[in-house]
Amino acid sequence: MQISVDVHNYMETLVGHVLAREEFVDHFDHEQLADLACLALSQLRPVYIRHDIDFLSALPEERLVSLKEYAETAIEAAKSMIIDDRRKARHEDEVPVVFSKPRIDDDIELEWFEKPILNQDKVK
Repeated sequence: MQISVDVHNYMETLVGHVLAREEFVDHFDHEQLADLACLALSQLRPVYIRHDIDFLSALPEERLVSLKEYAETAIEAAKSMIIDDRRKARHEDEVPVVFSKPRIDDDIELEWFEKPILNQDKVK
């Protein structure tokens, strides 16, 4: 099994359909479209599937409509970040700061997506 071939995020398909519209293709270059996709997908909960046809045949139409609306909303939110790209305002002599050793606070509570699915006590 190759996970990148056998499994994919259906939200990528929906975001791709929105970004393929003339309003995006005509106004944004390839790099901006890729940035839009990344920003939009970062806002969306992934929906991992194997086969589109099986997924769509079992999906209620109301749910598909809401997934499409989520994709459009995420792209609209991302669009403002691309239009107001702060990287364009950067001066030639300005160098971004990069920390070589990030500080990690072990006392900070994990985000919902960082928490393990299995309870370690039950695994033992």
